[in-house]
Amino acid sequence: MNVNEETRAAVVEAQWLDTRRAWEDRLERLGSKVWHLGTIAVLEAAHEHPVLRQLYPYTSHCHVHFSSTTRFPYEVAVPFVIPLPDGRFRVVRRDPSGVVGEVDTAGEAVALVAAHVPPRLRLAATGLPMDG
Repeated sequence: MNVNEETRAAVVEAQWLDTRRAWEDRLERLGSKVWHLGTIAVLEAAHEHPVLRQLYPYTSHCHVHFSSTTRFPYEVAVPFVIPLPDGRFRVVRRDPSGVVGEVDTAGEAVALVAAHVPPRLRLAATGLPMDG
């Protein structure tokens, strides 16, 4: 791993830790709503997956997204996960075909996301999509 890759890896890992910490703080302040617990469960499961762990995680409306860039506008090449109020998870693509599937656990949701990772996806690049 060269210096640039080490820097990118450090930025991505810091985001994983910061995102998880922010959701734990939110849980303490707002209580344990099912979708908040689901968001944390997805972050934990995705962090354990070697390919998804290389991507830059971010959340919006409790949805967990994975970017191949570290700055907005994010470049998203994989589906994202929506924790549902009933404790299940919906995996969604941004393209017109939409829903990839609904599953019972965060681990199953992460596996479904990982199954849709493009073959050449690699460590998230620092900067904007057009920088790379």
